[in-house]
Amino acid sequence: MNAGRLDKLVMLLSTDWFLPYWFTLGIRIDREKTVLLQKGCREIVKQIMSGAREYWLTNFSVERVGKTRSMFEALLRKYHADKHTTEKISALIAEEEISKIDEGTSWLILSITERLLQGSFKEDPQLESGLKEAVLKVWAMANLADSHEIDFENLCLSSNSDWDVFIRNTTPDLPTMLPDCLSTIASNDKFELFWASINSNLATNKRQELLNWYRRVGESMTGEPVRLPQEA
Repeated sequence: MNAGRLDKLVMLLSTDWFLPYWFTLGIRIDREKTVLLQKGCREIVKQIMSGAREYWLTNFSVERVGKTRSMFEALLRKYHADKHTTEKISALIAEEEISKIDEGTSWLILSITERLLQGSFKEDPQLESGLKEAVLKVWAMANLADSHEIDFENLCLSSNSDWDVFIRNTTPDLPTMLPDCLSTIASNDKFELFWASINSNLATNKRQELLNWYRRVGESMTGEPVRLPQEA
């Protein structure tokens, strides 16, 4: 069981600054239940901290983590979280990585794609125009073209509610731990959606051509081989 992911998610859902943005994690619950879940998460945070002033000094035993998960799952059942929400939360705290590709490579592919769509590749290796148009279409179908960036770091650091100040003080050397966690989740979700769309919407030969292009560009940018997951 991944204690870090579980603890961070519970701590995140306990904050005031993140309360209006649960939907960004795929958690869609009516406002009244959201507030009740937030209150319940605060009780679980107290159990996580186990009297420690800093998160790094708390108890990370199997027993404590197991109790934290049991309390969290009981809280979701109490307020009748729907199947989609419980599955999403389970994925967020799962021990295995959600993606079959490492975080650095997924970031590289998204970065290359953004440069492609911005017309930044003026020289070799270029991508055939028809395939570039297909990638643009896939990007749009995955609802990524006009994605809105929320400044979670600023929201976290600027919140002066007593609880949010308490949460920041549990990691005084890393006050942005929770928005940093959100950034990682968002990046993984963005890649997963785009990658699934490529596999679903491009013909096998076009998909292979695109993957080969990503490998060439990635290797030219990093100087290292780029290992991609097998296409579905």
